[in-house]
Amino acid sequence: MKNTTSKILKILLLAIIAMTIAGCTPKKWTWDSHLSSPESMTKETKFFLQKIVIEGIPSTVTALKITRPVNGAVFPSEIAAPQIIWNDEDPDSRSWFIAFTFENGRAPIYVYSSTTSYEPNRNLWETIKTNSVKAPATISIYGFKNKDGKPVATAASSVNIRTSTDPVDGAILYRQVPLPFKVGVKTFRKLKWRLGDISSYNEPPVILENLNTCANCHQGSKDGSLISMELNYKGDSGAQFIAKVSENISLSDKDFMTWTDYPKSVVLPKTRGLFARLSPSGKYIASTVNEISYSAVTNSGKYSQLFFPTYGILACYSTDTKEIKALPGAASLDYIQTNPAWSPDEKAITFARSETMNKYHEDVFKIKTSFENKNIHELNEQFPVQYDLYTIPFNAGTGGQAKPLKGASNNGKSNYFPRYSPDSKWVVFTQSKTGIMLQPDSELFIVQAKGGVPRKMNCNRTSFNSWHSFSPNGKWMIFSSKVNSEYTEIFMTHIDENGTDSPPVLLSRFSSNKYAANLPEFLNIRPDAIKSIHVSNHN
Repeated sequence: MKNTTSKILKILLLAIIAMTIAGCTPKKWTWDSHLSSPESMTKETKFFLQKIVIEGIPSTVTALKITRPVNGAVFPSEIAAPQIIWNDEDPDSRSWFIAFTFENGRAPIYVYSSTTSYEPNRNLWETIKTNSVKAPATISIYGFKNKDGKPVATAASSVNIRTSTDPVDGAILYRQVPLPFKVGVKTFRKLKWRLGDISSYNEPPVILENLNTCANCHQGSKDGSLISMELNYKGDSGAQFIAKVSENISLSDKDFMTWTDYPKSVVLPKTRGLFARLSPSGKYIASTVNEISYSAVTNSGKYSQLFFPTYGILACYSTDTKEIKALPGAASLDYIQTNPAWSPDEKAITFARSETMNKYHEDVFKIKTSFENKNIHELNEQFPVQYDLYTIPFNAGTGGQAKPLKGASNNGKSNYFPRYSPDSKWVVFTQSKTGIMLQPDSELFIVQAKGGVPRKMNCNRTSFNSWHSFSPNGKWMIFSSKVNSEYTEIFMTHIDENGTDSPPVLLSRFSSNKYAANLPEFLNIRPDAIKSIHVSNHN
């Protein structure tokens, strides 16, 4: 009788699993073994799930790759649930079991899915985060197929994740750009600026859109009271606004300054300002002036532009005096001095420098964008430009001697986009073989602010890593990458007191179809602090 009962149970187990794999159950279900199980869950199914988690699946099965989250990722405690996505190379796989297991003794959680993606509900995700603070949680995915009425293992893989107790104390302002990008009013009107909240389950709200011209770099003051952005105003391509943060910001003449006020020589085009940065106090803006740049549109959608400045000096605008003055020590006519970054105490500026490169222009009196039937790699071979990072004392605008930043200069690479950590201890910069932006091989490096041996960061993905920004408390950093597609996405990494960063978390709700998400910038404000930015009398 006992043997008969055992056979019946075995047959019943096989039937239940086969029905699951054949799609006779709901597409997704969850069983938290710490709590009561679903009424439809049989003891045999429970036993089966527990068995595969304990014993695993033979290594001879086809590889399954979990693409999100990445192994070792560290999540903020307040972040909304991520998407779990995997690739199963076995074409016969029909269903998957997901097991969340914990090292703190908490019982596992099991999930069934008939698709290769899963997003935990709020309650489940909060449980996972709570139980992965002191020790990692493991996400294991098991693939199955139905063969002759029996379940057969096809694939398996797992990743570990952790949750940090460090909060993300700021909102993220970023720009969305349609691809392929084309210069013109129709494209400009599609640009969107969103203010993101990592704890929200909704797409970040749009706070600025429907402009008939381009707008670029944006930043806030250290205390979060001011916001600034390069924005063409009334036909002035050198205009930039500085405004107080409020729910509804309405911009008018009084909120704008213009880099075109800086004098030009007879051989230079009108100044527009390039890579302008608001100082931490909000009292100054540093920018490249008298700039000349090379710009080319490529024949590729993923890397559609080659852009690099060839000539220019650093100058600073004072919000008190309303004057623009060159910064002594970074105003040599023999170099291009660009891409400034302020130290948090406002005592120094780190910037990118190279010898002037006007040889790449046919006529410096008529600078215009070229359209090349070449890809970014071919253009990089044609224009092998490289920059070094230098640091100069600010001294309230009187400047000083610019010195190369050891570890980010004279290394046979191009070094650019420096950003200081809020504690002034570190500088994170972008490095590539050539160029200064939108480079496929660009990677993020971290070095001591006083100079030293640079360290390649763990957060780097396999394609394009740049446009980074520290959270106000310095515990987190966001950046952009093209690892998943031609549409740039925003990632977040945790940085500890030793400057060691974690594998990153994708902010998937910041991504949109047919839009690249770029220029992400942390602002020291609540996510609901700005609801709209309106430009009065905008032409």
